[in-house]
Amino acid sequence: MQIDQKKIDEAVSTIIGYGGTHILDCVGCGACSAVCPGVKAGFDVLCRKLIRKIVTGHLEEIIEETSSWGCQACNRCTEVCPQGVRPQEVVFAFRRYQANELAFSTSSITSQMNLFETGHAVFTDPKANRKKVGLPEEPPTSAYNEQAQKEIQTLMNNSSMGELGLF
Repeated sequence: MQIDQKKIDEAVSTIIGYGGTHILDCVGCGACSAVCPGVKAGFDVLCRKLIRKIVTGHLEEIIEETSSWGCQACNRCTEVCPQGVRPQEVVFAFRRYQANELAFSTSSITSQMNLFETGHAVFTDPKANRKKVGLPEEPPTSAYNEQAQKEIQTLMNNSSMGELGLF
């Protein structure tokens, strides 16, 4: 279902403000989708298709779409885009748009919780592997630095994500 032009302009303007600055330069060639591991893995509303749905006003169809959360930030789409659209930035901007509309994937909640608790969106305990190769068991990251974790938690609590009451 298409929405009125004012709503489309508002959504595109918001996504541009969130970092998808070149969204309107997309010509729909599909170069980005052709190299996207997320598209190949089945997250079909990424790159070209996501951009097209945004700029044509099909936001209601995609506002709860989980594909945007399947982007792994490999940046291949940006490397091959002949128009300089920077599709990865559009995808990340759309994620922010979804979050502000309270429409985001449960997989993103897990990564947000991990970030809040350890300072890493994806965290596995590296101690055993580091010990095997002769490195100190605890790397110098926020996962092992209580002060850094507190600072990250403060930032997150004071962000729009904090207002959602997830952590």
